[in-house]
Amino acid sequence: MIKLLVSDLDGTFLMPKPINGKTVSEENYNAMMKFREAGGTFVTASGRHHEFSYTLMEELGFKFDMIGTNGATLIHKNCLVEHNHPERHIVRKVVEELTKPEYGDDLEVLATDLSFTYIFGDPKSWVMDMFIEIQNNGLGASLTEVPLLDWLNDRKRPDITCLSVAVKDPARLDEWIDFLREKFDRYFDIYASSSRFIEMMRPGINKGHGVRSIMALYGLEEHEVAVVGDNQNDISMFFATPNSYCMATAKPAVQKYAHKVVNSVAEVIEDIMRKNEAERISKGGF
Repeated sequence: MIKLLVSDLDGTFLMPKPINGKTVSEENYNAMMKFREAGGTFVTASGRHHEFSYTLMEELGFKFDMIGTNGATLIHKNCLVEHNHPERHIVRKVVEELTKPEYGDDLEVLATDLSFTYIFGDPKSWVMDMFIEIQNNGLGASLTEVPLLDWLNDRKRPDITCLSVAVKDPARLDEWIDFLREKFDRYFDIYASSSRFIEMMRPGINKGHGVRSIMALYGLEEHEVAVVGDNQNDISMFFATPNSYCMATAKPAVQKYAHKVVNSVAEVIEDIMRKNEAERISKGGF
């Protein structure tokens, strides 16, 4: 039986844009509630900070566990049980390089800390305007004007949870991923989380790590868990269980790692319920 579903948010469980204040379609919401009523457990896994999921929790009307910041944080029963942040001195090396003037027109390095504060390599750069607009649309995060390098050099400031790179031209995303991997892959796992953002995570820390941690917390085996996602940062989840689903809107290079391609989370849940019913019947259930 599949007892737990881990779902990515952007491009997967959430609608592209909110409608009447709702971020989840009625189809996905009803299917997810049906899964829960049948005894299933719903968990979110996002490249976003876990605090964002608390807003989603209010919308859905129930509490759930969450894998945040691509596996850097894990919230279980409303408690932070993992904070897998990168080492500060290594982050400083990367930031010293990427804040050089030659990258300013193409890239911007940024980070978040555990309190949901965004820190920018250059607080006056083009990316700050983007985040101010996102904040005005309900991001819920704090934006600081303290430059990231100054933040890292101040021992009284907390460690960062995640290091990211914003790409000004989405058409060059893969080019910049290759560039960053060539320079820093001995320090970080590097992959895209959207068309404009590249994540630089502590090696081995990813959504797949979060899924395996969730399995351990619930005492579940791989075949008892399903996952669904749509981007590079979801591929590690696909390797965590044979019940892996990828959105049809994903690139073929992502789809190929999943067991099945679907059009919605509702379709995933329909498939899970069908498999669970078939298993129940095969075991003599009524």
